[in-house]
Amino acid sequence: MYLREQLSDPSPSRTPSHVHSLPCVPVLDTERDSAASRFTQLGIMAIENQWLANFSSACTRRAYAADVRDFAAFSGLQTQCELLRVARSHVLAWRHHLQAQGLSPSTQRRKLAALSSLLERLVDEQLIPTNPARGVRRPRLESHEGKTPALSLEQAQALLEAPDANTLKGVRDRAILAVMLLGGLRRAEVVALRVRDFDCQRAGVSHLRVLGKGGKTRFIAAAPLMRERVQRYLAMRGAQPQSDERLFVRMKAVRRHSGAGCDVNPQGRPIEEDGGLLNDSGSTGRRTSAPLDIAPYTASFERRPKSPQNLQTNASNQSRRQGQPDTPLKSSGLTAGAVAQRIVQPYLAQIGVVGERFSAHALRVTAATLALRERADLNEVRHFLGHACISTTTAYDRRWSDENQPVSLVLPLG
Repeated sequence: MYLREQLSDPSPSRTPSHVHSLPCVPVLDTERDSAASRFTQLGIMAIENQWLANFSSACTRRAYAADVRDFAAFSGLQTQCELLRVARSHVLAWRHHLQAQGLSPSTQRRKLAALSSLLERLVDEQLIPTNPARGVRRPRLESHEGKTPALSLEQAQALLEAPDANTLKGVRDRAILAVMLLGGLRRAEVVALRVRDFDCQRAGVSHLRVLGKGGKTRFIAAAPLMRERVQRYLAMRGAQPQSDERLFVRMKAVRRHSGAGCDVNPQGRPIEEDGGLLNDSGSTGRRTSAPLDIAPYTASFERRPKSPQNLQTNASNQSRRQGQPDTPLKSSGLTAGAVAQRIVQPYLAQIGVVGERFSAHALRVTAATLALRERADLNEVRHFLGHACISTTTAYDRRWSDENQPVSLVLPLG
């Protein structure tokens, strides 16, 4: 469903370089005509594409696109005219449907916000007079405290010691867990780190440079344990100092034993760390966290079709040799999903911490809670975590949920 004529490939990342800068030398008429034609075509990006492209976070674009598809499926939207005729009653009916599904209040709020954002864009383009979703009440959050639990100090210490300190993979995992627990990084921030981001000197103190949400950079003082573990991992891996390589790279291993950090499936076949089976090129048939291609998410709000790679079988992998030691795939960084599923979750299970709410995010909540328990300033913790709003940081505080940490205030009375 298009509101305007759709360009076949409107992705800004594929825009020809000469569109961004005027030529300094005379060009042939045919070249000038071709450039003018491209410039005109690039100006007719569909409204849906423009709306999604305005969000800097790929995760937000992906979630909002899925939310709008959900509304389209519920309401039976099929043509552009139907979208322009969406009424308040449609939005209210969808809200009731979301509630009936038993979705959490935060998920319902996000879905309604996504639809309202798209409709607001149509208002800006003067395609509809008002936003029918504006003013529709959204579910109230149950509390200002998040639901992800924090690890106890003893559990956090046990997790830091869980990986094998005698293998390259174990040393890497020990460094990752130290960065997450002592630095409070998000999974996406961990996998985005480069070697040059480590050991940045500021005022004579070693810092970790972190690229956070919205492209914002912050610096975190590297705790001695974090610094020691990352240095050991880089030395074992043989990484070049201050290089642009990924700080944490995937491992290629074909061990037959099982357990936390295991890299083979039950049949002994090598498993790459995002969960897929290694092919001969060292990659997998699974889709990784490549930049989101906006166009497929907007045309008729259809789901993105599976790529041919996703449909390939892994029969050729059965002939791979067994018994090789860990080998870093230097050209390929970890994915955020691999950090959670192949590193954090297995080690949590290894130390006996189980439960669906104990996720990779629990390490970030733990870092915030332990810092606050040590009397860190709330605003310092906000910067430490890269939060734009201090109320978000407050939601990470789990001090009062610990039965061994009762609230006790000294009042100037009696």
